[in-house]
Amino acid sequence: MTHPRSLPLLAAFRAQAARTPHATALIIGDTSLSYRALDDASAGLATLLRRNGTRPGSSVCVRLEQSALAVVAVLAALRVGAAWAALEPDLPPTRLRALLNDTDCAVVLATRDDRDVTALRDAPPVLAADDLDIAALAAAGAQAGPPADVPESAPAYLIYTSGSTGVPKGVLVSRGQLADSVAPRGAVYGSEPSLFLMAMRLSFDGMLAGMFWAFGGGHTLLLPTARQLRLAPELAALARAHHATHLVVVPSYYRRLLAEPGQLPDSLRLVVVAGEVCTPELVRTHRERLPGARLANEYGPTETVVSCVVEADPDPAAERIPIGRPWPGATAHVLDERLRPVPDGATGELYIGGAYVAIGYARAPGRTAERFVADPFGPPGARLYRTGDLARRDERGALHYHGRTDHQVKIRGARVELGEVEAAIEAHPAVDQAVVVRADTGGEAPRLIAFLTAAAGHVPPDARELRRHCRGFLVEQALPGRFVPMERMPLSPMGKADRAALAALVPAEPPGGARPPGQERWSGHQRAVWDMWADVLGHRDVGLEDNFFGVGGNSLKIVDLYSRLDERWPGVVRAGELFDLITVAAQAGAITERVGPEPADAAGPPDPGPGERQGPQGPPTPARPAPVAYEL
Repeated sequence: MTHPRSLPLLAAFRAQAARTPHATALIIGDTSLSYRALDDASAGLATLLRRNGTRPGSSVCVRLEQSALAVVAVLAALRVGAAWAALEPDLPPTRLRALLNDTDCAVVLATRDDRDVTALRDAPPVLAADDLDIAALAAAGAQAGPPADVPESAPAYLIYTSGSTGVPKGVLVSRGQLADSVAPRGAVYGSEPSLFLMAMRLSFDGMLAGMFWAFGGGHTLLLPTARQLRLAPELAALARAHHATHLVVVPSYYRRLLAEPGQLPDSLRLVVVAGEVCTPELVRTHRERLPGARLANEYGPTETVVSCVVEADPDPAAERIPIGRPWPGATAHVLDERLRPVPDGATGELYIGGAYVAIGYARAPGRTAERFVADPFGPPGARLYRTGDLARRDERGALHYHGRTDHQVKIRGARVELGEVEAAIEAHPAVDQAVVVRADTGGEAPRLIAFLTAAAGHVPPDARELRRHCRGFLVEQALPGRFVPMERMPLSPMGKADRAALAALVPAEPPGGARPPGQERWSGHQRAVWDMWADVLGHRDVGLEDNFFGVGGNSLKIVDLYSRLDERWPGVVRAGELFDLITVAAQAGAITERVGPEPADAAGPPDPGPGERQGPQGPPTPARPAPVAYEL
C-alpha cells in the first residue's frame, strides 16, 4: 500500500469549510458550530493572538477545560503559524512551568481566575477566555486575512508525557508529521459521513488524528465536556443522543462503557481503542455488546505522532491481541541491543521510523539524542524512535506488545517484565484486566501485587487458582505475592489504569483470620508451619504445595522463617535447607521425619475473620475492596 499524500491540516479544514460551510463541524456541550463558524472563529482568535505577540515559531498555551473555545484555539494557532500546547487546568502546575521553560510561549489562553497562571512570575500575557465569545470571534474573523505561510516542518503542537525521572517531557510534532499521521486513516475509519466521539481530552494526543480526520473529511467531531468524560454513563448517553458512528477511547474506559448492556448505541460502526493493552476479553465483550461495530486496536507512543501501528480487526479467539502493522508511511523494527533485527517470534525492542518520528523533545538535545537514533535501514538522515517497548513479530507479520523495558524488575536474579505477568493473568478465562504493581517490602526484592477485574459473567478466581494458572506461563520469581480483585480499575485523568492509585491500595493484611478449607485434615506440623509462613509473608494466600518464593518470600524472609522454626524445634531444620524445602508440606514433612508426628489440633481451625472470604477451593482471598470512584 502506498502512503497517501498528506494535505496540510489547516488547508484540508479550510477546503472542507468552503465545500460544506453549513455542515456541523463540532458539537460540545450546548455549543454546535458549522464549518464556516468554526473557520471564522479561528480566524478571529488568530487576530487576537497576533495582537498579543504570537508569531510563527512561538507557542500558545491553551489552558482551558474541554470546550469549543479550546478547539477554536488549536485552529487559530495553526493560522498564526504557532504551536499549541493544551494543558487543562487540573493538570499539574509543573506542566505549565515546563512549557514556559521549553518554548517561547507568547500567550496563555486561560480563565481570569486561574491561580496557577496568576502566580507565575514573568508569565507571558494572559488572554482571558472569560471575555471571548465565539459568535463575536466568528463575526470578526469573517473579514480576517489569510493564514500565515509557514513550512510544514514547523512545530504544530507540544505535548507533555511523564518522564521516568519525574520531569515531564515536552514532545514537539511538526505540522507535516501530524498531517502524515492523519492521511492514511481512511482505510480503517472509512469515508462515509460520520460523527466522531472522542472519549479523550485535548491534552491527550490520542484524539488529534480523529479530530483532524473529521475536519478534513467533512465529518462531525463530538467532544464530551469535562463532566461527561468523568462520568461514563453520561458519555454513553451523549453517544446515544447524537447517534455517534465512531468512538475513540482508552481500553480501561471502554470497559466502563461496556459494563452495562445497552449503554452504547447500535449506530456505532467503529470503535478505536488506543493508549493501553487491548485484551481478548475486551474484544469478546465488544463483539457481544456491539456486534455491528468493528473494533480497531491502535498503538503508538507520543513520540510517534498519535499512533503508528494498527490492528484493524482483532480476533477475540487469539491468546493475545496484536498491536498490528505500521500505518502506511511508518516503519517498525524489532531489534536487539546492537540494533540488529531479531528473528520473527523473538522478543526485542520496538523502533519506529518513517514519517511518524516526532521532531524530538523541546529544548532537550541530550534526551532527544538518547531516544531518537540514526536509522540504519533508511535513507541518510533518517531517524528511528526507540520506544522502550518490548515486541515480537508473529508469523503473519503482526506486531505484539510485550511490556516495557523500564517496567522490568529484578527478583532474586531474574528479570521480570510486569507486562508479561499481566498478560499471563489476563490469559485466564475468568479475568478481564490485570495490572501488576511493585511494592517495596524493605527486603532485597520487590513484591508483586496483581489487581484484577473479572470477565463478564465470572467471579474473580481465587489466589491459588490464579497461581496455578500463572505457573504455566511464568517463572516462580514472577508470580505475584498477592491477587486483589477489584470491582473496576481506578482510572487516570487520561482514562488509563491508574498505577499510582493502585500502588496506594496495596493491602497490608495482618496475620490472623481464616485458614484454607480442608486444613482440619492437615497434620499438626503442617498447621504450625503454615501459621509461621502467614506471619512471615504477611498474608494467608498459601497452600501446602505453594513455593515460598512464589508467594512473596525472599532470602531475608527465609531468615525470619528459620528463626521461628528453630525456636519451636531447635536444631531440627538447618537454615540452608529452606532453599530446597520450599513448601509447607516439605518443611512439615522434614520436621515430622526427624521429631515424630504431632497430633492435630483437636479444636480445628478458627472461624474466618472479618474482611476475608473463602473461595470454593484454596485459601481465602481478601474481601473485595470498596468500589473505586466511578469518576476518571
